[in-house]
Amino acid sequence: MKYMVLLIGVLLMFGGTASAQDEAGTGTEPVAAPESPAAAEPEEDKRGPYHRRVQGWLWLEGFAGPSSYDPDQFGSLTFGNGTGPNAPRVKGPEGGFAVGTPFGGGFFLGWFYRQANYGDYGLMKTGVEFQPTIRIPYVHIMFRADLGYAKMINGNPYGITSFSSGGIVATGGVGIRVPIVRWISFVGSVDWSFVGLSIKGDSGSTSINSWILGQQVTGTFGLTFQFIGVRGD
Repeated sequence: MKYMVLLIGVLLMFGGTASAQDEAGTGTEPVAAPESPAAAEPEEDKRGPYHRRVQGWLWLEGFAGPSSYDPDQFGSLTFGNGTGPNAPRVKGPEGGFAVGTPFGGGFFLGWFYRQANYGDYGLMKTGVEFQPTIRIPYVHIMFRADLGYAKMINGNPYGITSFSSGGIVATGGVGIRVPIVRWISFVGSVDWSFVGLSIKGDSGSTSINSWILGQQVTGTFGLTFQFIGVRGD
C-alpha cells in the first residue's frame, strides 16, 4: 500500500510539470515592434534663383536703351504740290519710366512715358502699357504691348517752321525679366513701334498739313521696383 501511494505521488508530480510546460508554450507571443517610418526627404529650398518670381501690387519701372527711328518709312511728308523730302533714319538714346500694377502676379497694366533724343529733334511717347509674363526657371519671358500718343519735340527733321505734330504709337516687344531680390527685377527687351504723326507748319510760303508713317526700334533695359505684397522669401 505504501508503494502505491509513492507511485501515485510521482505520477502526479510529472503530470503537473508537463501541464506547466504546455501552458508556457501556448502563451501570447511577443508583438513585434512597429517599424520606424522612413526618414522624410528634406523639403526643397524654394528661395533660390530657380524658384524666384516677381510679385507685388505696385511696380515702378525705369528704363533706357538705344533706339533708331525712321519717321517716314511707310508714308512720306506731302506738300501741296506733291511728295516732300524724306527724313533720314536716325539713332539715339531713349529713356523713360512706367508705373502700374501686375495684380499680384505677372500681368502688368499701367502707364508709360518714353522720350528719345535724335540730335535735331526728339520723339515723345506716352500711353497704356501691358506686360504679360511667363515664368520659367530663373527668369520670366515677358511681352510688351503699348498703345498711346506720340509727337516730335525740340525740332523736326524737315526744317518746318511753326511746327506742330501729334499722333499715335503702337508698340510690340519681347524680352526677359530676371528677379534679383524679392522687390527688384531686371528687364531687357527688343521693341518695335509703329508711329503715325500729323505734321503741321510752314515751309517757305507753303502751308503743310500732312501725315507721316514711320517705325522705331528700341532696345530696352531697366529695373523694376515691386512693392506691396511681395513674396516673403
